[in-house]
Amino acid sequence: MTRDELRSHTAPALLAQRARDEPDGVAYRAKHLGLYREQTWSGYARDVACVAHGLRALGVAAGERVAIMGDVCEAWLLADQGAQALGAIVYGVYPTASMDELAYQMADGGASVFVAENQEYVDKILAVIDRLPALRWIVVVDDTAMIGYDHPKLKTFAEMRSLGGARGVEALAALARDVNPAAPAFIVYTSGTSGHPKGALVSHGKHLAATFNLVEHYPTLAERAHRVVAYLPLCHILGRDIAVTLPLLSRLVPHVGEEVDDLPRTLFDVAPTVLFTVPRYLQKIASQLLVGIGSTSGIKRAAYEWAMRRARVQAKARWDGQHAESTAYQLARAMVFKPMLNQIGLNRLELVICGGAPLPAQTMALWQMWGVNVVEIYGQTETAGAIICGQLGPYPRPGNVGAVPPGWAVKLSDDGEILVRGGDVFDGYWHDETATAQAFDADGWLRTGDIGRLLDDGALQIVDRARDFIVTAGGKTLSPSFIESQLRASPYVAEVMVIGHARKYLTALVEIDFDSVADWARGEDVTYTGFTSLAQHPRVQRLLQSEIQRVNDTLSRVEQIKAFRILPKALDPEEEGEPVTPTRKLKRARMLERFSALVEAMYDDSEERRVAAGVGDILPTQDARRQP
Repeated sequence: MTRDELRSHTAPALLAQRARDEPDGVAYRAKHLGLYREQTWSGYARDVACVAHGLRALGVAAGERVAIMGDVCEAWLLADQGAQALGAIVYGVYPTASMDELAYQMADGGASVFVAENQEYVDKILAVIDRLPALRWIVVVDDTAMIGYDHPKLKTFAEMRSLGGARGVEALAALARDVNPAAPAFIVYTSGTSGHPKGALVSHGKHLAATFNLVEHYPTLAERAHRVVAYLPLCHILGRDIAVTLPLLSRLVPHVGEEVDDLPRTLFDVAPTVLFTVPRYLQKIASQLLVGIGSTSGIKRAAYEWAMRRARVQAKARWDGQHAESTAYQLARAMVFKPMLNQIGLNRLELVICGGAPLPAQTMALWQMWGVNVVEIYGQTETAGAIICGQLGPYPRPGNVGAVPPGWAVKLSDDGEILVRGGDVFDGYWHDETATAQAFDADGWLRTGDIGRLLDDGALQIVDRARDFIVTAGGKTLSPSFIESQLRASPYVAEVMVIGHARKYLTALVEIDFDSVADWARGEDVTYTGFTSLAQHPRVQRLLQSEIQRVNDTLSRVEQIKAFRILPKALDPEEEGEPVTPTRKLKRARMLERFSALVEAMYDDSEERRVAAGVGDILPTQDARRQP
């Protein structure tokens, strides 16, 4: 199908067609009780038809909203497609959302049905149900722990399915024929780093056509069957692409693990050939491998260092366009890197597509040296599932997000903001006409809010979010995300925020990667009792200082971090008022407020105090200036 043809279709209609064309083909595999079970396209379509009719029996009609909260699971796929087959609008709530965030999204979206994966999410919704007059039903998938629950709005997923009865593929096709491809399919709530999240509304046909640009950009996705792990939250546009939409448009076979928290086990079980991921996972896995190498025998460490010397030479040659592998590098891959990757199930990877946040160049380079073809993509929720740019491999040079795919256009505004035009962007923000109007410029180009630059070869390079630039007291404009990206490449850094707006120099708040630092501490005989004692240990402070200094050595003097403080606790998006979103994006203003004492301790204000003393009381105080 072409993009134009996809605009006149819906995902449930494609599912019904795929079930007719390949009834016995594998649609996905899901793990149950330790074993992966294959689901065929015909079985998938029948299950969706059953769930759709079950939702209809609960009163769900076209245009109503169905909310889903939980980790990636088979029921998420069925509920999503079943609701869409009725013309209902689906939206997901992040599993890590706080109570306030859940209450806001439920009230804003106005869902009539809430599908909860298990008791944890039932408890959360029951705590705010009095504030949700539109909510008629709570449907729980896993009710094994639901002992003693007796609420009139509660129903199990199995009960809802039984209401739908046994249905065939044609039952789904019949429902899908009544759904307008131009109608809204789902809402994706943005991160909400600077206020309440906005709900991006995406229609059926636009989403299919938009997501197809990934297949056009990376043809291998359609040329042969690929195993992929579905683990990113399905309420995220990229997670939806991987688990729901791309399998309908390509030959990707998603694999759903039993526990999303046990991703290493799932990766090892599946041995994916394609992996969609975000930078944090690549950094975390790499850091664990590096820590393991550091604690292995001297002979193995020597072998690894020998292999890395060959890998560095090979990587530079690749980036210069010389893709033939030297004999020495082939030996290094066979003897060192492949066995290392085999231990974590990643030795069969042919393509790793990384997006969602800037990928540190060092992290990308390291994986490429290990022989993993990592490419970086750039997209936004508002592009409805499409990428704005994507690197074409194999083994592209780190430092940009590649070229614009067919059917899309990118340009820079006068102030450097990245502007996008395509036929398949989102329909607007749910119930927010003002924000929708502000999302486009006068000529109809989508404003990304990101600052970028176009390189000589046409590739796009992301600089920073427009609102996040720092202007120091000396008048120097700096990109904090560039510096933060370099610091996050350390295996010991989970998150970092650079500070310096209107200040004399830059400082940083650092959240340690507890697992990596704990492994290091055990190897160094550093005793600790928990996160806080580890973070405050003098030797950990020195460890982080050395990591920051390593980055400082690559930066200009004005970009260097002059002081830092380690956060005393891990950032937890499930805690109320925490300065991090469910996707672990920092809420910068709230970070400054929450950790103001740590921030102020990093700045010496003696010069300001001397000047103030010299002026005396000739000027009114700030409090006096605020008086009417």
